[in-house]
Amino acid sequence: FPVSVTAGATTNIGGIFIAPTISVDKSEVKQGDNLAIFGQSSPGSIVTIAVHSNTPLFVQTPSDSKGAYLYTLDTSVLDFGNHLAQSKAALADAISGFGPSVGFVVGDQNVARPTKTACRTGDLNCDGRVDLVDFSIMLYWYQRPLAGAGLKADLNNDGKVDLTDFSILVANWTG
Repeated sequence: FPVSVTAGATTNIGGIFIAPTISVDKSEVKQGDNLAIFGQSSPGSIVTIAVHSNTPLFVQTPSDSKGAYLYTLDTSVLDFGNHLAQSKAALADAISGFGPSVGFVVGDQNVARPTKTACRTGDLNCDGRVDLVDFSIMLYWYQRPLAGAGLKADLNNDGKVDLTDFSILVANWTG
């Protein structure tokens, strides 16, 4: 929703409850084995996980004091094939909507979910997006001597962070 702000004024926004993140530990799970479903939500919330299959399954688990949650799903109740899982959270009087879904397959073997090994070009903080945070990191290193983490901001590997690197970052922008 759009919000207009005025310079020099304080704008408070409330009543927004963001859906939890969700992931699984396997892209394929052997029927009858356990599947870890985990993510991040508001600390102390109750997370409802919906597993979409022929017979929908709804389970609940609490998030800890840092907002992390984990549910171990016994897949013996699921049919062979593709499944989707989504989560939503409740805290006090607020309930989020369901967030994005994560897919997995119930089959005859366990296959670990691949981990990300490299960040995309321009994703300086490796969060999966090239956005204002990456722009800010690059801006910090602009025309400074490069060392440590600053080397990553040199996208064309010419030994300096300059307009060419900003151009590469913008070309890979995801927002």
